[in-house]
Amino acid sequence: MAVPHTGGGESALAHRQPDREASGTPVGLSRFQDRRFNGYLGVRIPHELDTEVEAFVTAYVSGPQPLRRTVLDGVGRRAAAVLSAYGQRMASVAVRTRSPEPLRHGLVAAGLAEVRLEEPRNNLYVLAAINDSASLTGTSLQRLIAEVSPFLPPAGVAALRAFDRREDRHKSIESMGIRRTGSGETFRYR
Repeated sequence: MAVPHTGGGESALAHRQPDREASGTPVGLSRFQDRRFNGYLGVRIPHELDTEVEAFVTAYVSGPQPLRRTVLDGVGRRAAAVLSAYGQRMASVAVRTRSPEPLRHGLVAAGLAEVRLEEPRNNLYVLAAINDSASLTGTSLQRLIAEVSPFLPPAGVAALRAFDRREDRHKSIESMGIRRTGSGETFRYR
């Protein structure tokens, strides 16, 4: 995904129009309704479903601003839940790969989900995992938010920043009841 690493803005992106489904919706969004995504948070990592969500996030970020606004209007509760779960899964992938890049993808997904989740507090678990993973991969949540904020709706950015302003003890994985399991290729937030 071409999320700029140094706050390079949208000019750093290759602007291309994502493929569209017959309904005119960017490819992938309606697929999140599929029953294959039931229990997505708990399926093995990596999984083919990650590729589908990744394609959606990449198309969203690569698309022009008017398309991104249209996409936001199409994100329903089910899609928001899938995007949120993807955010937590990418926190695990970032630790496994020792790279903050999956965190950028996951944070975009969590930021998109934030404004459409049935219960927005569920995203707190995701943000705690991303925050922890950021520290383990040598970056910070604050830096990641700055990098992805040009691609997110204002309400999503505000929610991410509000979480980052919390005291450390209120944004830790421990405070959210999340634990680290495994190591290397089996590492996972649960």
